[in-house]
Amino acid sequence: MGLTREFKLTTTFIVALAISSIIVEAKPFPGFSDTLSVKLDARSNAPAPGAPRVLVAPGGGAIFPITNYGAKSDGKSDSTMSFQKAWRDACHSNGPAKVLVPAGTFKTGEVIFTGPCTAAPITFEIQGTMLGTEDLSMYSQNQWITIEHVNNVIVTGPGTLDGLGASAWKHKDDSFGGGVRLPDSLVFFASNNSVAQNFKTVNSKGFHIKVLQSDNVIVQNVTIIAPGDSPNTDGVHISRSQNVTVADSKIGTGDDCVSIGAGNTNITVIRVECGPGHGLSVGSLGKWKDETDLRGVTITNCTLTNTKNGARIKSYRQSPSLSASGIVFDDIVMNGVFNPIIIDQNYASSHLKQGSNVKLSDIHFRNIRGVSLSQVAVTLNCSSAFPCQGVELVDINLSYTGAPTSDGVAVRSACQNVKPTFSGKMNPASCLA
Repeated sequence: MGLTREFKLTTTFIVALAISSIIVEAKPFPGFSDTLSVKLDARSNAPAPGAPRVLVAPGGGAIFPITNYGAKSDGKSDSTMSFQKAWRDACHSNGPAKVLVPAGTFKTGEVIFTGPCTAAPITFEIQGTMLGTEDLSMYSQNQWITIEHVNNVIVTGPGTLDGLGASAWKHKDDSFGGGVRLPDSLVFFASNNSVAQNFKTVNSKGFHIKVLQSDNVIVQNVTIIAPGDSPNTDGVHISRSQNVTVADSKIGTGDDCVSIGAGNTNITVIRVECGPGHGLSVGSLGKWKDETDLRGVTITNCTLTNTKNGARIKSYRQSPSLSASGIVFDDIVMNGVFNPIIIDQNYASSHLKQGSNVKLSDIHFRNIRGVSLSQVAVTLNCSSAFPCQGVELVDINLSYTGAPTSDGVAVRSACQNVKPTFSGKMNPASCLA
């Protein structure tokens, strides 16, 4: 999907967050009945016949409950159009607005929240549970909930997005073959100054949360869960965006906990607990022809437990020419990780022989410690076409609980097409030693 025009920021990020704090902290919907002229049915949470669809929260801000648009909380009825109608009215209102998913279980197909909107900010508050339909024909854009071309959006909980992915994983994505691209659960596309916070997303068919072509986005205090063998269920994927932060979250999936693709600038991942999964990854890079450079990634103060990889950078063979620089992994704990530190610039099917054309430079691994599940705890496998430049390792302390090899070395490092610098404590020893 391409962005055909740029969207001007309507407010600063600080103003959006200041306003959002009022909306996010508003009382749950059932509590509003005592202060409103609208009498609610205590059993169904629905308005009385003839009542207006729009409610007003104490302190201001219009509220658009999906139950006022016919949504049923039985976990079976299709409530897709109720979500769309509630969003339409909220989007075209004035001032702060909230689309409310009350307690209960609501099933939907593809939901597209599009703008631009006159309301700002718009809060999408999930108090109950949303279920994604198992019918893949209902997802025309391979996305379940999409927020596109809207600035100043807050998606908040404490509810749950359940993608019901187990029904679809047998149709997993095969980008080099004839597989199906499964729908992602929550996508921010060209949505600036926005926040996703305080909710749970489980068993996405594809990625759980995706941030695409957006500026100033925070994903914080989310819980993301999928089985360790579920395919392509990345926790948070970021592509072609800038100034994005993923913070204070617990992520366990069958793929990358956080994946940072090409075209990004100034990405921060901090205080994330990852596992199971494939780790915290920069890449894949060089998979598509139109990819652009990546600069400025900081992944810090994170813990990985029982993951396939730890701090990873990966790029495809025979990739287009692009660069990735200014990447820092710092203060990372590895609790039983198979590849704690890895650069893999030869990632692809075995029939592709040419090395990657991604130019990696200014790469730093600092203060990384814990237990490796393989004897090769540090792997720097760079491209013969463009060897890695400016790779630094500082204070690395990774142990291996298995038996030493015949040469008495318990844990080691391996390097190819790179001349890294080392300082501080080094276990395993430098691959240049």
